[in-house]
Amino acid sequence: MFTSSFSRLLLVTGVATAALTACDSTRPIASESSAESVPASPTVDESDVSFNREVTQGDYRFAVKTYGSQEPRVISIRSYRGTAQTIDPLRVEVNGAVTNIASGDLNGNGKPELYVMTDNKRANGGLYAFEFGERGYTPITSPGTPGGNAGVGYSGQDSYQISGNKLVRTFPVASTSATASATTGTTSGSDQTAATSTRTVEYTLDTTGKLVMGQTMDSRP
Repeated sequence: MFTSSFSRLLLVTGVATAALTACDSTRPIASESSAESVPASPTVDESDVSFNREVTQGDYRFAVKTYGSQEPRVISIRSYRGTAQTIDPLRVEVNGAVTNIASGDLNGNGKPELYVMTDNKRANGGLYAFEFGERGYTPITSPGTPGGNAGVGYSGQDSYQISGNKLVRTFPVASTSATASATTGTTSGSDQTAATSTRTVEYTLDTTGKLVMGQTMDSRP
């Protein structure tokens, strides 16, 4: 009697364990890396290096190289924490020649960001950014055309830099006086030059990794 009851107990326990194991196997595994969504790495001529620089942010170090001198160029990014490489080398095609790189932690979440600047003068061009973690990275979407009054007169030619915990973007705009003069046909060459101003737009990075527009300011050269 006891042996039969014990056997039935073992059978029930085995079925329950199998059911729990099956449930666990269907749970999605969280992954910090978004590399799976990135196309296959482009091939490069590793002897043709046009940019080579490193930056650090806390315990992280980023080694960035650009291959090629024709469009599109390819940037290679290696991310290290201490001496250990955190991800496989990342290769991304970019437009324009890389002019500078910068690192930061604008949202203060402990995950460093890498910002790659190019001389691409097209509208909303010239910036490639990534946030890195222990096991991967996430691309940061470019800020796009400035909204509201900050976008009036915008036509590209952006430049970027990191200042404190902000991304600072500058671009030339035509002032209202230049627009009015052009309408009446009275703008001289000297007036046209003086009428161009530079607009500065500041961005913060929120906890979701989105660049949020903040203060704007116009200045004359």
